Amino acid sequence: MPTTTGRSARTRYVTLLRRPVVAAALATSVVGRLHESMVSFGVILLVTQQDSYAEAGAVMAAFGAGGMVAGPVNSRLADRHGHARVLLVSAGAYAAAVLAMALTGDDLVQLALMSLFAGLCTPPLTPALRSILPRLVAPDQRLSVFALESTLQELVFVAGPVIAGAVAVLAGPEAALVGAATATAIGTAGYCFVVRDVPGRTSADPDDDDVADALHSRAGRLLTASLLRMLVGGVGFLFALCVAAVALIAQVSGPSAQGTAGVYLAATSVGSIVGGLYFGTKVRSDSSLRARFGVMAASLAVVAVVAGLGAGQGPSRVGAGALLVAAFCYGTTIAPVGTVLFGLLGDHAGPGRSTEVFGWMGAAMGVGGMLGDASGGWLVTVVDPAVTLLAGAVVAAATAALVPRTPGLPVHGPSETSP
Repeated sequence: MPTTTGRSARTRYVTLLRRPVVAAALATSVVGRLHESMVSFGVILLVTQQDSYAEAGAVMAAFGAGGMVAGPVNSRLADRHGHARVLLVSAGAYAAAVLAMALTGDDLVQLALMSLFAGLCTPPLTPALRSILPRLVAPDQRLSVFALESTLQELVFVAGPVIAGAVAVLAGPEAALVGAATATAIGTAGYCFVVRDVPGRTSADPDDDDVADALHSRAGRLLTASLLRMLVGGVGFLFALCVAAVALIAQVSGPSAQGTAGVYLAATSVGSIVGGLYFGTKVRSDSSLRARFGVMAASLAVVAVVAGLGAGQGPSRVGAGALLVAAFCYGTTIAPVGTVLFGLLGDHAGPGRSTEVFGWMGAAMGVGGMLGDASGGWLVTVVDPAVTLLAGAVVAAATAALVPRTPGLPVHGPSETSP
């Protein structure tokens, strides 16, 4: 028999998704963000055909370096010149760069340069969406819609690796990159279309520059100590996730990445969907970011132990199943971290600055992804993947000690504090 909590959860999410613009914005953004998982997995599949995970990590690090710059820069441009204009231009340039990556062959230098350029052109779709979501719902639904968005984003990491792996098996890893470029262009264009009538900065306004200049001249600084510590949380979050992803691929694939490894990445993301949906119904005003990171670190350490026992290596179905279960359980801890982190970040952002603030978080996560990809690629070539997974758990635990000691999430209304 369904529980009150279950009925409340369904009611809360169904209420949000009954708003056509909310559902359409979330759906198109998922398509537009498939590249977030397809490009990295495609690069690993492409490079490890001839080279090692270390070289693949270096190429992905170049991509992350570009994204680190693009995060705040492209987001600020979107705030000043309109979301649609910047999103469409950057998405077109990004798709072209990823297509060029698919055509570079085995030239690592050229691939790294194209990866860097692609990163620089990354469309600020995630910060744009997260800045506009609060305008689409009632104040007491803000945390629920962030929880739903964080959870649905995991579809990117469920579908992306599976699609990339399947396409790579059928047509080669280059085709996975072509698919990522296509999804970016279609999804971003679709998002811009469905939010075109939403009040806010989805298109340029004649008075926008005057408003932005006034806001930027205020005495208060954007990069406060609290925000900087939240950005540290973003770095640690992506560092741990990327290290774990590379280690999982190496654990089940060996020296050359296999398309079937995408199933394990998808299992992690399915876990994140389940964890996010559940956490979204239980989110409370005392939800602690430190506690969420601590739980993630502990679950990742369990994956390391399971991998250390040889799970996922060889033909053993028991071992493969054990690693899938461990990856799923670890995944249930990911979306709750993102929900609390983005909820706090959204409360920190002031009027007219939310896209830029989320852009800075995108840059911080770009740093974490760059370091995680490079470190994970190098570590799996010198130590066992299980040790690399343990390193990811240590990073998550260290991040728990560095993020702000906040009293909890700002909650607006009873529907966010009760199931």
